Amino acid sequence: MRNRFDRLAKDIAQEGLGPTGKVVTDAEVAPETQRADVWYEPDPACASGRARLGLLGRMAETACIIEAYSDTPSAEEARACLQKHLGVWRSRVARDGAAEAPFLWILSTGRPAAVLDGLRTEPMAGWPPGVYEGPGLLRTTVVVLGELPRDRSTLLLRLMGGGRVLREAIEELRRLPEDAPERAIALGPLLRFRAAIAEPGPATPEEEEFVMTTQELVEQFIEQGRKQGMAKGMAQVTIELYEARFGAMPPALRSVVEAMLDLPTLRKWHLLVGTGTREEVDEALSAEPVGNSS
Repeated sequence: MRNRFDRLAKDIAQEGLGPTGKVVTDAEVAPETQRADVWYEPDPACASGRARLGLLGRMAETACIIEAYSDTPSAEEARACLQKHLGVWRSRVARDGAAEAPFLWILSTGRPAAVLDGLRTEPMAGWPPGVYEGPGLLRTTVVVLGELPRDRSTLLLRLMGGGRVLREAIEELRRLPEDAPERAIALGPLLRFRAAIAEPGPATPEEEEFVMTTQELVEQFIEQGRKQGMAKGMAQVTIELYEARFGAMPPALRSVVEAMLDLPTLRKWHLLVGTGTREEVDEALSAEPVGNSS
């Protein structure tokens, strides 16, 4: 069974790979109504953009499916991934006989021993530890996120995992310079996911731990906003939180938030957005005339 953290992996893939090619999350694939976590087709003109993504960009040099598991997939789940992969492969060749065969990348936080043994995988030559390739005929690779080197080249991939792997990756992200590309890619998905799991209702221990783990990252982001023009950063966080909870913010309300320069007011709005109803938030923002920001 998939869990909510797999959604975070899809969003990071979308954010990172989107500028470099065609990305579809929850993509419908043939021959039946099945969905792949991520389908990606690279834009040949964007090779330099992929190079900045580290190991994730290297994986995306060719058309591929990415199936991300924040835990450890079973053999049955791996078979389902292969079924989708082969279906996409057949459809792609049927449309264009000269099309390059796609790859399947299965991302597993833990070591899926049954999958690695069943696919007769071997460490992939020329790739870091934790990357295992199956028979060449299948064009299938398993990436064990918990075995990857803990360096910046693998950080985006490890942020697509769960448990200890995700916790450690978040701490590494927090220590990066403010202008690090990994922060620009991962911060939005992390904050949106944090807002989603902070919704009223039961939360798993792992979700509660994620909220605590990301607290310093949130505070750091707010401080970064202070350095860049304090109110601008808080306004953006408030808009992102609003849209994570309620959907797209109406343009008139967005203008009010973006124009507000008073930090205490923005903090009050941010708290209201995180705890109030949409009606309460809209009423409070609508009561503030545009431009009344001093």
